[in-house]
Amino acid sequence: MIPSCPHCHEPLSKRQVARLLASLSAGKSKNYSEGERALRRERMREINARRRSPGSGSTMRHRHLTHQGFTLAAIDDVIGRGRLGAWASLREAVERDGGVRAKVLSICAARAGDPYAQRYHFWSNYARQETTS
Repeated sequence: MIPSCPHCHEPLSKRQVARLLASLSAGKSKNYSEGERALRRERMREINARRRSPGSGSTMRHRHLTHQGFTLAAIDDVIGRGRLGAWASLREAVERDGGVRAKVLSICAARAGDPYAQRYHFWSNYARQETTS
């Protein structure tokens, strides 16, 4: 069961649940004034509307990056945190550009020793396969 906000009754994200539990365990009371509750309700409605909007997940915005090119940081971000749409654009770039393929191989080589970095192992194998074909 997904917990919901006691004020607006919208489902809470994992981060919001963690913050709520942390504040409860720290002993902070959650007695908000009516104005604060109204402000929190409005913010939650905005967040949930952005989550539901079609196209919100179509292109991945990379953390702390101001461009959408496939730099080393962007490729690392797509492999580590990306979803299907971001992976599809990276796959097209690997097929199209040998420079991107080389960047993927160099990023994945840094994580080759970690048996739990399965995404990086997958992309390393994929980029090597694209090199041979």
